[in-house]
Amino acid sequence: MTAAASPLIVLCDTREQVVPPFPDGVVIERRMMKEGDYSSPVLVDTLARIERKSICDFVSTLSWGRERFDREVQRLQPYRWKCVVVGGDITEAYRVSAMHPHAIIGSVASLFARWEIPVLFAGNPAGAGRLIAGLLRRWEERVAEEGGQAA
Repeated sequence: MTAAASPLIVLCDTREQVVPPFPDGVVIERRMMKEGDYSSPVLVDTLARIERKSICDFVSTLSWGRERFDREVQRLQPYRWKCVVVGGDITEAYRVSAMHPHAIIGSVASLFARWEIPVLFAGNPAGAGRLIAGLLRRWEERVAEEGGQAA
């Protein structure tokens, strides 16, 4: 069995209530994580965390939940790779939020500029599962190419 054909193990935080559908070949293991919602056994200690948000959760974290979200983002800082994956598209965020679209765009820009955390819109929940799996697989490949070094 080649590395590409081996199953990808995705660690999912035990507090994650709605796990998006993942592609075939992905094995989900539940684990308590202090930061983020998703990682992998290779990346979990210091390398990578993914925070997943539904559209409604995402827009609420930008408005009335902003202080809590900023604390979550700060806790992601020690990780080499981190991002927020949103299970929808940005136009949905405009529709479900009372925020002006420019404020949403500004918040997305601020997350990247201040914290180096990109916000990736996956289109729908299945897209979020594919995106999370793809990111974790690529980051694991980078670790392997670097000889397993965390730096």
